[in-house]
Amino acid sequence: MNAPRISDAEWEVMKALWDHEPMTAVEVLARLTHDLWKQKTVNTFLVRLEAKGVVESKREGRANVYRSLLSESECRRAEGSQFLSKVFRGEVAPMMLHFIENEELSGDDIDELRRILEEKGK
Repeated sequence: MNAPRISDAEWEVMKALWDHEPMTAVEVLARLTHDLWKQKTVNTFLVRLEAKGVVESKREGRANVYRSLLSESECRRAEGSQFLSKVFRGEVAPMMLHFIENEELSGDDIDELRRILEEKGK
């Protein structure tokens, strides 16, 4: 998949949009989790995301209403592939081992990993 690169800040905007779309820029700002955001910044990121083909806008009354053109899973898949290639030289096993050894895993996480690995092994 060739989804465009999305910056960390753009990811924050997209998470708000994916969770509650369609939304205006004012509504996106209201959904962001901290007070570091300004309306002008959100507007700028939405314009950038539209230029990248990640969102589209439609004028409704006095505001643009934004909708995603790519799903969160599509963007996550593209970002994951880029991360795997850049950090782990495209090798899945070292990446998996790194996260299993260095991150907290719940029992449910471990069960889900087992299930996925068993399915992949068939």
